[in-house]
Parts: sequence; C-alpha cells; structure tokens
Amino acid sequence: MKLARLPASPHAIASGFACGSMVSFTPLLGLHFILAIVFAYLMRGNIVAALLGTIVGNPVTFPFIWGLIYKVGAFVISTKHIEFNNEIHFNMIITQTYEIFLPMLLGGAILAIPVWIITYILTHSFISSYKKSKIKKNRNFKR
Repeated sequence: MKLARLPASPHAIASGFACGSMVSFTPLLGLHFILAIVFAYLMRGNIVAALLGTIVGNPVTFPFIWGLIYKVGAFVISTKHIEFNNEIHFNMIITQTYEIFLPMLLGGAILAIPVWIITYILTHSFISSYKKSKIKKNRNFKR
C-alpha cells in the first residue's frame, strides 16, 4: 500500500519498483540500493519505489533467486553444474568467482528483463487500479 500512496504516476512507481526487483536478481549484494537508484533514474522511475522493490531479494528469497540465476547462467555458458547441498552462501559466491559468481551474474543479467517486465505490468496494474478507485471515491465523497 505504501507504493500506491507515493505521489507519482503509475508508470514512475511501477518502473521504479520493477528496477528494484530486477537488481534483486543479481549476485551483487551491497550494490542493490545503488543499482536500483541508477536504473530507476535512467528509466524515469520513482526512487523510493525502486528502493522498496529491492525487498524482493531478502534472506527468504535469496537462496531461490541465487539457485535460479546460477542454473540459468551455468546452462548458457555450459559449465559443469556444481551441487551445493541446498546451500549457497555469500562466501561461496566470493571465493569461487569463476565457478559460481560469473554464471550467477550472467543468469541475473538474462533474467533481469523478464523480471522487470513482469514486475512492471503487475505493479502498474495494481497502482493504476488503486489510484483510479481513490479518485472515484474522492469524487463521490465531494458530491
């Protein structure tokens, strides 16, 4: 609901939120806020919405996101798939740069566009509906 109450157009809010969601699909921890702001600025998105969008990547979702982007990247560059015993952690990503980080970076880059598009469409639809109903409610209230 905080998104819907931001004083910006549905496009700006949806674009910003989509940028934040998109950068959550990268292994570049520590840079998500900065990247979200940069992409939101370039896409004329709302900066606050972009920062809120980064919550898509959180301790609960990161293992799933990291596994997905690793599998996509490893498939594309045809590297030997490494079994992680259901555990990917930050130290592994940093210490095994070629084996893990590069496939994750490539997988994240490949998934960035579909994640942005899907998030934008869903968010824009929600924000537009909310703002239209709010306007309609205000018109009925003033009568």
